[in-house]
Amino acid sequence: MNNKDFGACPVCGGLKENVLFTTKTPFSEFRIVQCEICGLARTFPLFSDVSLHAQDIVTYYGRGVTKFIPIVQKFRDEIARLRAKYYLSFIPDSVQTPKILDVGCAEGRLLSAFLGYGCRCWGIEHHSYPAQRFLNGDRIVYLQGDLQAVELPEEGFDLIFLWHTLEHMDEPQLIMTRLSQLLAPKGAIIVAVPNFSSMEARRFKRFWFHLDIPWHKYHFNKKSLEYLLRKNHLRIIKMSTYCFEQGPYGFVQSILNALGWPHNEFYEALKGRRNHRRSVYIVIQFLLMLVLLIPAFFVSIINASQGRGPVIKLILKK
Repeated sequence: MNNKDFGACPVCGGLKENVLFTTKTPFSEFRIVQCEICGLARTFPLFSDVSLHAQDIVTYYGRGVTKFIPIVQKFRDEIARLRAKYYLSFIPDSVQTPKILDVGCAEGRLLSAFLGYGCRCWGIEHHSYPAQRFLNGDRIVYLQGDLQAVELPEEGFDLIFLWHTLEHMDEPQLIMTRLSQLLAPKGAIIVAVPNFSSMEARRFKRFWFHLDIPWHKYHFNKKSLEYLLRKNHLRIIKMSTYCFEQGPYGFVQSILNALGWPHNEFYEALKGRRNHRRSVYIVIQFLLMLVLLIPAFFVSIINASQGRGPVIKLILKK
C-alpha cells in the first residue's frame, strides 16, 4: 500500500507513514501506521465515530447500570477522590468556586469527587452513552454530543479533563483548539493518553492492553503530543508516565494476552462480561495476576522513571 493511501497526518499534515504492524479484531483487520515527521500513530482504516458506535457499544461500555463490578467501582471512587484533590492544587487559591469540565466523563465519577470540594461541574459524553449511569445529575450538568457542537462558555473553566479521551476522537487538532478556547486564563488542561513509546507498547504490540483497537483511533507519544500542543500554544507544566491504577494492571493484562488467553478476557470479566463455561480459566488468570502484580508494580515504577511508562499524563496551561 502506498503511503499516500493513508492520507495526511491530522497533526502535522505529513504524508510519510510507516506500517508498524497489523492486528485483527471482530470488526476487521487493521494496520498501525506512524507518521515519520511528528510520530503520531494511527489505526487504519479509521472507523468514523458514527460507524464505530453503530457496531457494538455494549462491548465497550459494559452491561448494566455500571461499567465494572462493584469492587472495581469502589476502587475507582477512591482514585477519583485523590485525583480531584491533587489537580485542584494547580489552579489559583483566589478561585473560590472552581469550574470543572470533563470531556469524556463517562458516569461522572471524577466530577462527583470534585463536588465534594465545592466545585461546579460539567461533563460531556457521546450521545450513545447510557444516560441512566450519570451520577449526581441534579448537581452536574451533563451534555451528550460533539464537543464542537455543545454550547459552553468561552474561557469558562478552571480545570478541563481529557482523561483517556483524545485517542478516541476523530480530529485531535480541533479538539485541543476548542479546549484552549474554553480554558480560563489561569486554568489548566489535564490530558492522559496511552504512551505509544512505552516499553509495553514496543514489547507487546498487538497484545498491548492499551492499544484497544478500533476504539483508539490515534496512538500518541511524547513527540506527537508536543507537536500538537505547540500548534495550540499550550505549555506543559508537568508530565508523568506513571499511572497507579492502569500501569501495573495493564502490564499484567498484556502478559495474559501475549500468553494466548482470549484478548482482555479478564478485563471483560471485571466488567461483568463473563462466559460461565470459562470460569475456571478466569480463576487461573486471576491467580496469575496475583503472582505478577507485585513485580509489575516495580516494573511500572522503573519504566516511568525513564519516561517509558504506559500512560502519558500532562498538565497544560496557556
